[in-house]
Amino acid sequence: MSELKTSFLGALQASLSVLLVISHGVVTAQFDLLKGSSTKQISTLCVRMFLPALLITNVGSQLHADTGIRYVPILSEYCKDYGPCQLTFR
Repeated sequence: MSELKTSFLGALQASLSVLLVISHGVVTAQFDLLKGSSTKQISTLCVRMFLPALLITNVGSQLHADTGIRYVPILSEYCKDYGPCQLTFR
């Protein structure tokens, strides 16, 4: 029963953090705190900079010299689409 409780609490915590982020977006949109162009720029920044940083943080502990080759296809696709350090807004 303890494993079920731990899993449930973990899922609940993840769900609440997602709902909290969504609610911040709804409040921002309702009060017109951001322009449409700013929203697009923030979205682009999150996808190109923060998401890869989050992935490196989460996967980094599992990344070793012998298993690093597994991630080459992912990195090559990302670099093909966006370039190695392209942070320009389109």
